[in-house]
Amino acid sequence: MKRDFALVKPNTETGEHEVMTITLFDNPTEADMAARAIYGATAYAKESSMWDVQLPSLVKDGTFYNYKMKEMRGEDGKLSFVRVGETPAEYIPTPTEQIAELKKRNEELEEVLDQLVLKSLGGE
Repeated sequence: MKRDFALVKPNTETGEHEVMTITLFDNPTEADMAARAIYGATAYAKESSMWDVQLPSLVKDGTFYNYKMKEMRGEDGKLSFVRVGETPAEYIPTPTEQIAELKKRNEELEEVLDQLVLKSLGGE
């Protein structure tokens, strides 16, 4: 089954690891090979299937961060882009985790409902 992988290129000038693109691969080895072939020997792939990664983004200490860019014009009229704010990419739970969370919430609601019914019948 194909999964999302971010192809990441370390920036030697800033020390940041920039996510260049996100694409589908069958396995991490293929993704790493593609990253190196396209972006150079220091590039690598990081699975991003479980994260809401939106370009432009970075990898810091193994965590994906999404950031926004703002257009700025200098006094000379030259257009440049400035990064404004960055937030960790949101985790996307697996279907198994979602089902477990829904079961837990359902049990909590059933308990509350049982208490309300019992109270309305004069119990408690």
